[in-house]
Amino acid sequence: MKTRIGLIFSVLAVCAMLTGAAWAGSGAGHSGFLEDYPAFEPDKDRKGAMTYLKPGSDLKPYTKILIDPIEIWVAPDSKYKGIEPDEMKALADAFRQALVDALEPDYPVVSKPGPGVLGIRMAITNVHLTKRKRGLLGYTPVGLVVTTGMAMAGKNINLHSATIEVEVLDAQSNERLGALIDRQPDVEAKAKDKISWEGIESTLRFYANRFRGRLDAEHGR
Repeated sequence: MKTRIGLIFSVLAVCAMLTGAAWAGSGAGHSGFLEDYPAFEPDKDRKGAMTYLKPGSDLKPYTKILIDPIEIWVAPDSKYKGIEPDEMKALADAFRQALVDALEPDYPVVSKPGPGVLGIRMAITNVHLTKRKRGLLGYTPVGLVVTTGMAMAGKNINLHSATIEVEVLDAQSNERLGALIDRQPDVEAKAKDKISWEGIESTLRFYANRFRGRLDAEHGR
């Protein structure tokens, strides 16, 4: 049985909402993370998300996953652009771990392309930030290590918007099998008019678990 890849992804988010059955061509709102932007259609599971599925694609041949380093793109018009390198890496690592947790051990995450390896490219793009005001007591004491990416970023900056962009490929041929863009990646933000790194991580876990379910269905698990 063939299951068309209704992928996660929507490498990214809380800018203008997309409308209509297909979206491509004009370039409005495109970050440039994807080499080209195909004709997306609304994701049936999530308002504000758009997906592209290559006709006739299926997941059955794929048993391993290659995840490229996750990128974070601060928007050119962001009021603040100063994410520290350590913060950036911690966030990217946390987002990657959300995918790994959903896939392993049944679908091992590998470091090289090859037969049966599905590639995932993902970025958090169109990130808009402002610097958080802090008093003298608001600084992390010297020697105190903050270990989680969410906590690190939350200490210094406010996140106002972001987009999840994802591309899924045959890792050996680089043929695109699917893509996703989610411009409202923080579900809880809808009611609170705010967005958080934790909300983005939660959304990625939703997509990763959905993707895992489709892999399971294809492989008869």
